[in-house]
Amino acid sequence: MASRYELEVTIISAEDLKNVNWRHGKLKPYAVVWLDPSNKSSTRADEEGDASPYWNDNLLIPFNSLIDDSTLYVEVVHANVAEGTKQLIGSAKLALRDIAEDVGLGNVAERKLELKRPSGRPQGKLQIKVTVREPRGYVTPPAIPYGRPYGAPPARGTPPSVYPDYAAPRSYGKLASEQGSNYGGIGWTGAGGGFGALEHKIGDDAADRVEDDLGYDGDDY
Repeated sequence: MASRYELEVTIISAEDLKNVNWRHGKLKPYAVVWLDPSNKSSTRADEEGDASPYWNDNLLIPFNSLIDDSTLYVEVVHANVAEGTKQLIGSAKLALRDIAEDVGLGNVAERKLELKRPSGRPQGKLQIKVTVREPRGYVTPPAIPYGRPYGAPPARGTPPSVYPDYAAPRSYGKLASEQGSNYGGIGWTGAGGGFGALEHKIGDDAADRVEDDLGYDGDDY
């Protein structure tokens, strides 16, 4: 099933991170992002950036939920955690509704998010770019005519029909919960394209890379 929307996220950099690995050396931070906690993706780990990492990694996240109900979650964590070291450096979240209302669909918004510890204390800043859009390759379907034009005679040789020959009506997929939403009532369809390499980052390969190579376990926090 094709996704309703796509979220493109560029995780650019962070600054003023707390070194949760101070007993053992420098930070090796990476960012984990998701809309749905069962489908997380990550940047690479910055092995040299320490408390001011730079990634500039693009991640593409297809999603079907309403924009008004969707929130981007980001956690910056330390890779290869030693025993007794806390993995989470800081986290932030961003409501997609705010992005859509600010710049609209298909436009880039830049944000500097404040990272926080689980206690709520500020913990550095995260620079990102986000774009909410309909999937690439989506083409608006032409209007479907409702039956033949009024008064048009039947084609020569066409036998009389018991039932009117109406074309299939357009389906009505808008839910009651979508009414009144600025963006949730748009029934986008279509398949994403042009970002195949990025889409691989949000599948099983990304999860394996995060858990096996970087030691991230989303169940820890």
